[in-house]
Amino acid sequence: MVDLVQASHVFLDCPARDVNEALHAIADHAVELGIGTDADAIFKALRSREDMGSTGMTDGYAIPHAMAPEVKETAVIVLKLSGDTAWKTMDEAPVVYAIALLVPAEEGASVHLELLSKIARVLTHANFRTEMENATDAETIAAAIIKRLHD
Repeated sequence: MVDLVQASHVFLDCPARDVNEALHAIADHAVELGIGTDADAIFKALRSREDMGSTGMTDGYAIPHAMAPEVKETAVIVLKLSGDTAWKTMDEAPVVYAIALLVPAEEGASVHLELLSKIARVLTHANFRTEMENATDAETIAAAIIKRLHD
């Protein structure tokens, strides 16, 4: 699980103005990184999940996630958004971090749910949120997530 969070999968200053732009950025980065083969299909999978209910959480976080045949390996992509991004959240706070989970369809729902559960638990650590607020580089962000995956 820890190897899924890599500094090379963390993108700073994402200028997305709304959830769709953020999901497109995630899908595009997935293809650039070789995680997926079709950005449009990955975007549609992420959007389909978002249409079932917002993945915006609280305290500035969203956890967009999707399973799709176009995803070739399970991965985590992190966007640090650079401004106000229109994204419905539970507390109506703006999203600062989108921690995206991508799972190949053949991996199945159990892998998807396990990863989602672990990332959701990471967000419950008060110290984690403080570390993320102070993080200025991809390595620090990846390390903060990895550290909490061990807790």
